[in-house]
Amino acid sequence: MKVVPPPIPLCVGILLATAVWALSDTVTLKSNEVLYGKVLSENEREIVMDVTVAPGITDEKIIAKNEVQTVFQTPPYEIAFQEIKGCQIDTHSIPASSYVAIVKSLEAFLKKYPHSSRTEEVQAVLNAFKEEQGRVKGGNRKWDNRWYTKAEAEKNKYQLGAQMHLAAMREQAARRDFIGALNTFDQIEKWYPGSLAFPDAIDLAQSMMRIATVDMERVRVNAKHQENQFNTGIVLVPEPQKSQMIAVRQAQIAAAEAALTLAESAGVKWKPFLPVASKSFETLKTTIATETQRLEKLPVAAMRESIASTKDAEAALKDNNPVGAEVKLKEAQTLWIQNDQLAGLTAEIAALKKKLTPPPTPAATPGTTGTPATTGTPAVSPTATPAAPATPKTPAATHQPIAPPASTPPPKAENRFES
Repeated sequence: MKVVPPPIPLCVGILLATAVWALSDTVTLKSNEVLYGKVLSENEREIVMDVTVAPGITDEKIIAKNEVQTVFQTPPYEIAFQEIKGCQIDTHSIPASSYVAIVKSLEAFLKKYPHSSRTEEVQAVLNAFKEEQGRVKGGNRKWDNRWYTKAEAEKNKYQLGAQMHLAAMREQAARRDFIGALNTFDQIEKWYPGSLAFPDAIDLAQSMMRIATVDMERVRVNAKHQENQFNTGIVLVPEPQKSQMIAVRQAQIAAAEAALTLAESAGVKWKPFLPVASKSFETLKTTIATETQRLEKLPVAAMRESIASTKDAEAALKDNNPVGAEVKLKEAQTLWIQNDQLAGLTAEIAALKKKLTPPPTPAATPGTTGTPATTGTPAVSPTATPAAPATPKTPAATHQPIAPPASTPPPKAENRFES
């Protein structure tokens, strides 16, 4: 009987729901029993087969040909296809460098099996990945099946970054990797505390801590039982095996303690859970108790109300209602001052107000009615006898401006809204 390690999927992070024997050769006996596994060899008298007993476990058997009803062997291309089956376009784009390995694996399959029944399917997936790869290289990003231009991605990088971290946290939680999920939450809280994703991240972190408490206790009890068994059984083991087993045990404990020390020096809030080290359990237990109390005090409900108010403000802006938007913005600000959307909405409301404000009425310009404008100096009649000039007692005053001739067009009023 052999234990076979599972293959490593080419598309990291994609889980395949393939049955244990989906890729197996199949031998159906005359008794109608069906054997799944891998046919190693076959001759006129017998078939040698690695039969799948359980996931990852096979048992080599020799089957007499006179007991066999039918034999079906999985084509090689089908086995190769299962290794790239998980490579599918996701709702989110991935880093540009990640596309390279996926494209190479798909191209390798097509080169090796150019005429298989899977060729058309793989070619379509390859084309889709290449198209996305080009868009990502150009600076575009996709999130929830929506593409953002380079400028939009830069403008929304705060919210997009938070959503990506929340997605990673959810994936870790699905694997019951509570340490990974909680450390990801710590990053969200440090880098994106005003994001739309933050309230959901808080709820998920609280759920993870409850799961961690149960899992850790179960593992701790099991580890304690194993330690007791070791201490009882080691007494009966002869030398030099006894010393070797004790040395291995001590090495495991030392490695666990070294990992804890490394995590502490790196400033990691959530240290690794290592059952062989009692310090690991006690450290995490203390952290969970402290963080549970702290997170319970965070105003998650108010955060969600603030987010709802900002959505109402956005709706008011779309309806060209800056007054209504401003009311909702103030509500959102009162509920959650850290809300990252507040600054952007403030700017949008100010821009809409300016857009809707009518331009000022231009002031009347002298000479626009066709009648010559008068000045402080009265016009002199050509027939009038000039009066004798008075003797000035003070220096002459500054001359009054002279009205422009009627033929001179008036100066153009400044248009403030001209582009």
